[in-house]
Amino acid sequence: MHTRKPNPIAGSIYQLRTWLTISLLLLFSIAGSTHAQLKITNGDFSHLTNLTKGQGGWHAGLPHGWSGSPSPYALNTTNGPTPPTCNPSALGFFRQNIGTLPNTSDVTLTFDVSEPWKSPAILNATILDDTFIELASGDFQPGHKQSLTAKKVPGGTSIIIAFQATQSTPGLDNVSISVKEIETTEQPAAKSPTTADKPITVASYYFGNYHPGDPRNTKNKGPDWSEWELVKNARPRFPGHQQPKVPLWGYTDESDPQVMAQKIDAAADHGIDAFIFDWYYYNDGPFLDRPIDLGFLKAPNNSRIKFAFMWANHDWLEIHPYHRGAKREVLYPGMVTPENFEKICDHVIKSYFQHPSYWRIDGRPYFSFYELTKLLAGFGSVDATRAALDKFRAKAVAAGLPGLHLNAVVWGQPILPGEKKPADPSKLVKDLGFDSVTSYVWIHHVALPNQQTDYNEVRDSYFKYWNQAERKFDVPYFPNVTMGWDSSPRAHQEDEFGNFGYPFMNTISGNTPERFKEALAMTKRRLLANPNGPRILNINCWNEWTEGSYLEPDQINGMKYLEAIRDVFPPKKKE
Repeated sequence: MHTRKPNPIAGSIYQLRTWLTISLLLLFSIAGSTHAQLKITNGDFSHLTNLTKGQGGWHAGLPHGWSGSPSPYALNTTNGPTPPTCNPSALGFFRQNIGTLPNTSDVTLTFDVSEPWKSPAILNATILDDTFIELASGDFQPGHKQSLTAKKVPGGTSIIIAFQATQSTPGLDNVSISVKEIETTEQPAAKSPTTADKPITVASYYFGNYHPGDPRNTKNKGPDWSEWELVKNARPRFPGHQQPKVPLWGYTDESDPQVMAQKIDAAADHGIDAFIFDWYYYNDGPFLDRPIDLGFLKAPNNSRIKFAFMWANHDWLEIHPYHRGAKREVLYPGMVTPENFEKICDHVIKSYFQHPSYWRIDGRPYFSFYELTKLLAGFGSVDATRAALDKFRAKAVAAGLPGLHLNAVVWGQPILPGEKKPADPSKLVKDLGFDSVTSYVWIHHVALPNQQTDYNEVRDSYFKYWNQAERKFDVPYFPNVTMGWDSSPRAHQEDEFGNFGYPFMNTISGNTPERFKEALAMTKRRLLANPNGPRILNINCWNEWTEGSYLEPDQINGMKYLEAIRDVFPPKKKE
């Protein structure tokens, strides 16, 4: 068969044309993706199919494409300049993940704010990354095409937009996003040599009421009682409620050194660096100290992890279990006198701070305070409390220590002695001279609007609080990751269960090991994103079984919560 010899010029032209066609297609694809990567779903709130129609134009549920807390008053189809109009005041932390930014850009959020229901109305709008670090935020009064711009957002950033009512009941509508790609020659901020490569310390709170023989419990409950009794007696209180929780290791005695050794090994093997014991000491002496003195300190492997104290200086109430409507009897008041506080200082310095396993930050023993209001009440003023804390530090130095790292668990609304209005927490922390602040559990900062409030809803709202804490305080904030929440075992099982007040309260649901792992990973990314920030987080909790927040293995999930920690924070190699 005769084959014609190919024309080299024609072949070259064909190849060039093909190359140009492919290049143009790629160019248009890349150019189009710059804007297509960020997309708002249902920004005009016209998608009503997943909502339930009510009276007066109201629709119940959660608008399609958005996250938040469902409400009977989610949006209204008759009120507002361009209905349907969304009612973010009823939807909790109302937000949407709108995609990932391909290139460094200015990101502008545009929206309408109205006041169809109550005035004066103010709406907060925020642009965040996927760890809820604020990229831009502002409060907006009613107006058409209000806008918020996050400048020079790096490429690869996942973008979340969020709205919350700041005042009254604002209406929200016509939410849109625009992106303006920019050229930047700025270099990333230099990392501080002191924190750049510093590993993250993972501490877990430890609640020690799972052992018999405590003198106070023996007097009030009997010699064999421990909080395991409440765990055993718990039962489901509503559809889908999983109770009782059954420990995989059995109902063990944590004051036994061998039992504690098992806990220490499990913690150390799964990336936990320290136990922060909920430590109790009242005017008439210690409480729940046996797991520390007999358990941890006598465990043969207590060098594997550190330990520290959070002085749980709250009132101890008779709630084990609590009958709904009964008077809340205070068994042991949390406020201590100045004389007893001095005894506490001497005791912890002598008996614990010198121990080689006691946790130190920059060489200084860590000691945390749970209740600032009770602390202040014992001394009568901010100045007297500061003087006592300064004396505590001086005692430590006199004992040969380099000082103390004093931490405040800030939650609720601390009230100064003789006052009725809450104090400014940031000013109080500064005036008292604390070295850092932290949290004990997410629900101290996040409401649980539903009987089964979704874990990720609580997580995301807590991460928003983290932003507030970083802005508010002049000292480092150590974030918290909470495993769950269900205080129903402390509620009398024969009483009606509902959101009536602790321990009768709403729960966190959907707190699977996988979601817990995701929360840990988000926390890690956020800590590492701040090159000069702290490298410490705490977890609630090793064993809050009767509050539904525990890492210890149970018969349903086994070791999966501990494995989640290990996967995100691999155990550190011993030098």
